[in-house]
Amino acid sequence: MNIPDWFYGIASILAAFALAFLMIKKRKMGVKEDWFSTFGKSILILFMIAFGILLLAVSKT
Repeated sequence: MNIPDWFYGIASILAAFALAFLMIKKRKMGVKEDWFSTFGKSILILFMIAFGILLLAVSKT
């Protein structure tokens, strides 16, 4: 099965938004995390969005 790059780009961006939503929802429910976990998740979210944008840019050419 040959799946195009743009599909993986959109999937990566959607997964990053889902992770951000769950992280915010967890904080609103009152569950505390240490700053190291929050910082690591934030960096992971940024890299996932950047990777998705890169894949979308590559698939256009």
